[in-house]
Amino acid sequence: MKPINYKKLFNYIMLSLFVVFLGYYISAIKDGGNIINKKKTYLTKESIKRFEEDVAKGKEINVENYVVNVKRNYDNKYSKFGRYTSKILGNTFKWGINKTFSVIDKMVEDE
Repeated sequence: MKPINYKKLFNYIMLSLFVVFLGYYISAIKDGGNIINKKKTYLTKESIKRFEEDVAKGKEINVENYVVNVKRNYDNKYSKFGRYTSKILGNTFKWGINKTFSVIDKMVEDE
């Protein structure tokens, strides 16, 4: 039987972990924009006009009177399937990474 080349095994594991990290990082960047957009508030033309009139009249200004929160509901069968698939993939990656590190831990302990 051929002896195990630990250096190649270590390099392969590190490369695999780096690819997984890049995947998570890119997905976080793409979804990060959606999180920022969800937190935005919008001013409508009517609320801007009302604000300008209140400033001209000298009324007390309160931001909540003019800001409109836009909440969109994107729930449908495709987004639910995407969330379900993402959850399954995330749990699978977590399990795989835990198993990988447990194997590495056993190899280190054996030496």
